[in-house]
Amino acid sequence: MGSKVNGIWERISLRSKLTALSMTLIGVLLVVSSLGTIALLRTYLQQSQDSILVSTATVMRTENPILVDARLATGQLQLPNLPTDYYIAYLDDSGRILLALAASTNSGGQLPNVTNFDIGSVLATGGVPFEVDLNGVVQPDNDGRGWRIVAVPMANLPGSLVVALPTDLNNGLVKQYRAIGLSFGAALLLLSGLSIWLTISRALRPLKEVERTAAAVANGETDQRLMQLEGTTEMARVNRSLNTMLDSIDQALSDRGKTVDQMRRFLADASHELRTPLVSVRGYAELYRMGALQDKASLDDAIGRIESEAIRMTSLVENLLALARIDEDQPLVKTPTNMVSVCLDAAKDVSVAGFKRSIRVVDMSGKELAKDAEVTINAETNAMRQVLINLLANASRFSPEDREVEVALGTQEEKFILEVRDHGEGIPEPVREKVFERFYRADTSRNRETGGSGLGLSICKALINGHGGEITAGETPGGGTTIRVVLPA
Repeated sequence: MGSKVNGIWERISLRSKLTALSMTLIGVLLVVSSLGTIALLRTYLQQSQDSILVSTATVMRTENPILVDARLATGQLQLPNLPTDYYIAYLDDSGRILLALAASTNSGGQLPNVTNFDIGSVLATGGVPFEVDLNGVVQPDNDGRGWRIVAVPMANLPGSLVVALPTDLNNGLVKQYRAIGLSFGAALLLLSGLSIWLTISRALRPLKEVERTAAAVANGETDQRLMQLEGTTEMARVNRSLNTMLDSIDQALSDRGKTVDQMRRFLADASHELRTPLVSVRGYAELYRMGALQDKASLDDAIGRIESEAIRMTSLVENLLALARIDEDQPLVKTPTNMVSVCLDAAKDVSVAGFKRSIRVVDMSGKELAKDAEVTINAETNAMRQVLINLLANASRFSPEDREVEVALGTQEEKFILEVRDHGEGIPEPVREKVFERFYRADTSRNRETGGSGLGLSICKALINGHGGEITAGETPGGGTTIRVVLPA
């Protein structure tokens, strides 16, 4: 049963729930307020009536019933300020009426039944007002027609005095107020419900926008955003948070798409790069197996070509592994590094690697630096060494044999500057940004003997970005290419 009720409750809209709960609370408050007001009104009217009854009884109990009419006629006796309907009776000890004074305009001529008020009954009341119905039966709370009575013994004579006022007027006022309160409360509850419904509908209107935007995003429209709301309201904060989340999702999807595209290109390019040397190695192996390499010179040439292609594949695999490690976004371990020493070591390594180029390490003005010079930055030494070797190898590969390659370094505006300058053909300006992409070659006419794998500059860019720097390609004065690296000093 409980689960069924919960299921029904969960199917009700939030707007209906909030409206129902608000109306229920308002209804309870209205009922409590009305009951409390009616109780206060009844108490006030009863206390006012009791005050009149007691004051009248206090005055009239000292009078002689035989002389009351004469004293009233001559003006010697003034009745208290009684309402238009009242009843005053003097009774003997047995309850027989000695004198009755009545002014009844609203009670249909009916008078209270006082035959039961002998002196014992009167004394039992203790002078406290009470209510009776039209038959004289005492009622704790007479909500219909009846009388409010106070009965006291006479002060100077045997017998008692009864003063009565009809309850019709007070009860009528209470009933009228109750009816007005119920009508007004119902109208107020209806108006409040309508106002709450409209207010909640307006307040929850942004949720409709959230629902629409979520549905659009689910359908692939990741550029959809919620309308910006001003202020610090809950919905404004929710909208801003959701827009931020959608921006993150959109960026993540965009990055994922780029990553997938890069992976596809990477696999295609890697397959293409590896296929050519493998075909060459297989071709020479098949020539040897078929006995086509008869003389030593042909055999030596084939073995040399196989060795060259194996070296090329080894370099390509090493570069691919280097890029894979960089893509893992492992933090670099930076230490104070003397870049002059790193540049001199890298220049020596590249010079003996078979490029046969003269490499000079100079300052930014072109003056050659001494071996004991120091330009220290916070960097990972091995990573910077790899950057320099790749840049110098690339510059040496495309630079004429009779032209030297320069490594210029220094500081400028609290930045470390490193430039590798060659004097070759240079890189056309439209493709200077693309040379840092994986497997991209600025000159597609370069054969595999002069061209690399197209990964060296992309490795350099990844390592420099990991240091929080930037790398760009420009033109060397007089012709050639200058690769410029800027790092935090």
